[in-house]
Amino acid sequence: MTSNTAGGPSRRERMRAETIAEIKASARSQLLEHGPSGISLRAIARDVGVTAAALYRYFDSLDALLMELCCDLYDELIAETRKAMDASPPEAHLERMKAWVWAFRDWAVSNRREFELMISFPEGGNAMSVGGRVQDGTLEVLDPVLQKSLEHSQLCGREMAAFYRLTESGAVQAAGPIEMPDISESLKTELMEKCSQFIVGEEIPLAWVFTFTSAWVRVFGLVVMEAFGNLPVQDNVDEFYKTQIIAMMRDFGIEG
Repeated sequence: MTSNTAGGPSRRERMRAETIAEIKASARSQLLEHGPSGISLRAIARDVGVTAAALYRYFDSLDALLMELCCDLYDELIAETRKAMDASPPEAHLERMKAWVWAFRDWAVSNRREFELMISFPEGGNAMSVGGRVQDGTLEVLDPVLQKSLEHSQLCGREMAAFYRLTESGAVQAAGPIEMPDISESLKTELMEKCSQFIVGEEIPLAWVFTFTSAWVRVFGLVVMEAFGNLPVQDNVDEFYKTQIIAMMRDFGIEG
């Protein structure tokens, strides 16, 4: 019997954690070499040195493994984003929002295969979707990958909400959100009940939710197109991306 008088993990628990880490590392290596569709439990078992059947002691299925891998990748992205944002003081909300934009772009284009998995898993849906429910004022998201995606989005969304509050108090002079077009009551409801709660993370006025959601869509579109080599500009990508973000900030009146 393994003793554990210090209260830390037992030897068996440490060995299990090490094996899980090896399995994930092997899956990521296959991802880099073959893409999301090329990840094989049999190949992972061979790489780790166990039988294919033994893998099921650690993960119920390939989807379960990919779910955890996606969450780990989001944790990497979130950590890099927080680091970039924290280079600016807590009250510098616009600078922190810009840092989010640049950190997201840098991580995605530097980890293209990983990003491909993150935006395509699970099959039939993806982590860029917005879903879940608000129950008694509490946000409930059952999909762990989507939860991580929303955590990443809300890093920026909460900065936007804080910036809005400064403009309302008069502490900051800014143009504020863009002038909204005429939209249906149905879209207004969806923006306030879904986008505000899920991607902003806080309740803010409709015009600000519309502004943030529009910017969020544009940033993701730019990043996805660049990550997969689909931008119309190929030789001056950095400059093109920078000019697009500057233009977007000006369009939305939040350049500061």
